[in-house]
Amino acid sequence: MSTPAPSDRYHALDSLRGFAMFLGVVLHAAISFMVNVPAFWPVRDPEPVPLADVFLIAVHDFRMQLFFVLAGFFGCLLYRRYGLIGMLKHRAKRVALPFVLALVFIVPTVQVTGLYAEIENVRAGAVRGPESVARGVAAKLVAANPEASAPQLILDYVLAGNAVTKLPLVHLWFLYYLLLFTVAVAVLAPLLDRLAGTRLLLVTDAAFRRLIAGSGRVLVPAVLTFPLMLPMTWVVDTPSQWNPQWHIVSYYFAFFCFGWMLYRHRDLATAFGHRWRLHLLIANTVLLPLMLGLVVKGYEAERSGKDGVLAMKLTGYAVSVLYTWLMVAGLWGGFLQLFARERAWVRYLADSAYWCYLASITPIFVFQFLVRDWSAPGFLKCGLVTLATLAVLLLSYEYCVRYTVIGAILNGRKIRPKRFPVSSEPAATGAAA
Repeated sequence: MSTPAPSDRYHALDSLRGFAMFLGVVLHAAISFMVNVPAFWPVRDPEPVPLADVFLIAVHDFRMQLFFVLAGFFGCLLYRRYGLIGMLKHRAKRVALPFVLALVFIVPTVQVTGLYAEIENVRAGAVRGPESVARGVAAKLVAANPEASAPQLILDYVLAGNAVTKLPLVHLWFLYYLLLFTVAVAVLAPLLDRLAGTRLLLVTDAAFRRLIAGSGRVLVPAVLTFPLMLPMTWVVDTPSQWNPQWHIVSYYFAFFCFGWMLYRHRDLATAFGHRWRLHLLIANTVLLPLMLGLVVKGYEAERSGKDGVLAMKLTGYAVSVLYTWLMVAGLWGGFLQLFARERAWVRYLADSAYWCYLASITPIFVFQFLVRDWSAPGFLKCGLVTLATLAVLLLSYEYCVRYTVIGAILNGRKIRPKRFPVSSEPAATGAAA
């Protein structure tokens, strides 16, 4: 694996970031088919697929961690290349502006489609899984006007101003946290620069280089991450409110800082992904089954009041953080080796991933609701929801986003390729090869 020069574009890591976002689309498409569907999800398919639970737990344990390592890496790149002001301008355009626009134009559609599903849940009676907060809102709307249609109830709710005053973060929390981290490094990065040449920074840099170049590149970060898991539930908590949950902020900021340091020592970027095949193999054949067993048995023991819950939870945390770092390092190394050379289709997907993830929840709700009452196996419906969602998102990106101002905000300006008319004249012969 060759190390990209500092001025080169990191095509492999751009692709890895896109992969993490598309993985989020697939993950959300599978939620309604989980056996233990989360309370916040409005669509509950009557044909659950146990593999959906396995998939969600596995992906949830490394996807956003990987994203924030990449965010730290590219954040440091921006800081080194453009300076503090340049980095802040770039983050304002690529993160803050999309966050605000998505909050204003995308989140309301998520609220409307989710509320529609919950109104239908209320009218259908028994729906599997725990009741959500939105179910309570839907129940009140139906009780107040039982003869009204679901669209009319939603319209009344929106006109009353409730949707505007209660905008949730939903899947945009990662941008919210990235903005918090940008503010933090805007303060910390100049302080770090002032330490240049001091013994403290020299010792820190030397220790980090030994870590990445040595055999402890996965184990040591896992050990250091373990204390940050202690305030969590059985798995890594997901932010659900505007008020920052500091144990989650601290957890993801650790991955961001690791990525920042990795760019400062970018000549070792490929060393971090060394032995990536072995890392992925161990993570998914040994640690993942162990983690799943600990989570399931531990959660059941906790609910039934059995002894040994704390020991199982601590063991689960230890397995979880090791799985996380093995997956992060494994995917990092795999993409650096397999996608180091730029390919047009990979570049296209990497560009489209940002939009596709931001706009994904609404079509996912719609397709999950449409197939909910089909008499078909759950895994088949899950696959159809995933494919239909990806098709809609990619088509919308190509024809509504890529060459528009929205695309320019998300990925920079793209020029639509010109279509030249096909000549009816025969091709010339004898041209030099």
